[in-house]
Amino acid sequence: MTFFKPDTRPATGSKYLKIISGIPSVIQIMDEKPIAVMKHWFTDGSGRRIGIRCPGPEVCPVCIRNRQINFNRDHPDFISPQKRYRVNVLELTPVKRCGECGAVYSATAAPQHCSADGCGTDLSEVVKEPLKEVKILERGPSLMDQFAALEKIDHPFTGKQEALQSYPIMLVATGKGKNMVITAIPQVPSDEDIDAYEKLDLNTGLILTSEEIQFLLEGGVYKDIVAARRAETETKGVEETSKEIPF
Repeated sequence: MTFFKPDTRPATGSKYLKIISGIPSVIQIMDEKPIAVMKHWFTDGSGRRIGIRCPGPEVCPVCIRNRQINFNRDHPDFISPQKRYRVNVLELTPVKRCGECGAVYSATAAPQHCSADGCGTDLSEVVKEPLKEVKILERGPSLMDQFAALEKIDHPFTGKQEALQSYPIMLVATGKGKNMVITAIPQVPSDEDIDAYEKLDLNTGLILTSEEIQFLLEGGVYKDIVAARRAETETKGVEETSKEIPF
């Protein structure tokens, strides 16, 4: 029986850093400080666990309902707010990149042949390289506390305190979901110029209206909201295009 079977699927290209248990990620922090976002996590009508940005305690249906039940954590309708933190990072995880289709795999979990859309290219001789893509790392206070602690101790490779943004950090995760534990391990300082990379907007992401959040609380499905938003955008695009047609 195999002790551990890694996820060999190609990366999706998401702007958010995906941390997978058993597959180390390597990052270099780009921001001086993270920003905080408040989220509510619950299950929608399809059974999917989702995290939504809180639009503010005065208008958020979740916060309003929590107040109505006097913030009783034992009440079945109570949904706790969770503070999450976002920071720009340069992902330096060693990867193998398919020379034919461009699919990217973690070097520690790459298959022998590319599995993207039936590509099948042999990856066994592909040399691993740092990914070098800017991502948004979003996590809770535990990991941010680890980063803050690293600023106050001597770096294991230089013997002196180093700026947090001056060296890579390996993130090693164990467990999954709520039980995931991430350990931050300093790596050898690099000469990577993080200022050469364009940062992402940390306030990115779909922010739901009060009506949309209420829809989810009443059993609605998150995918339906996304589909409705997409349809509305496409309709507006058609309307704008039709205005430019001179007949």
